[in-house]
Formats: sequence, C-alpha cells, structure tokens
Amino acid sequence: TRSTSSNFGSGAYSGSGLGSGSSSHKLCPVYVGKSRRQYMVSPDLLDHPLLRELVERSGGGEEIVIGCEVVLFEHLLWMLDNADDDTQPESLDELVDFYAY
Repeated sequence: TRSTSSNFGSGAYSGSGLGSGSSSHKLCPVYVGKSRRQYMVSPDLLDHPLLRELVERSGGGEEIVIGCEVVLFEHLLWMLDNADDDTQPESLDELVDFYAY
C-alpha cells in the first residue's frame, strides 16, 4: 500500500474526528478513487446509507472500494462528521450520483 498525504488522506476516520485513535471499533480499510487511496473508516460510518450505496455501486470484491474522486470523498467524510444525527438526506440517489464516478 502506498502512502499519500492530504488533510484526510490515508488517515483513520472514526466518524467522530480524524485520527483520534480513541474509537473502540476496528477500523476497516476503504480504497477510494482511481488512485485507490486508502482510508481507515469505522464500521459505523460504513453503515451509513450513502456510503453503503457508494460501495454497492462500485461492485463487490474482497476489498471495500469506492468509485469516487478522492477530494469528493474527503468532503463526504467531513459532511457526515458534521451533520446532525437526525438529518437524513432528502434524496440519497442524487447524492450518490453526485459522488460516484
């Protein structure tokens, strides 16, 4: 796995902050974009309907791959981290279409 850097890239993401390390959940590797940049994401975050749909659209396989531009995925992580828990996207399909290749 090659190492890359950005504000969020190749970091641990628990859904309650980046790289906090305090998550009691085992983080799962997620590969994003054509460069297959690796993110370590909590299972709770992967269970979000938007991320589940992005993973499903990207196809199956042993690895979790999301067909999305890296910068858009980083924006998505930020949005999910800063969203109100009670807020549900009005149109999940529109958001998925926006983020997916």
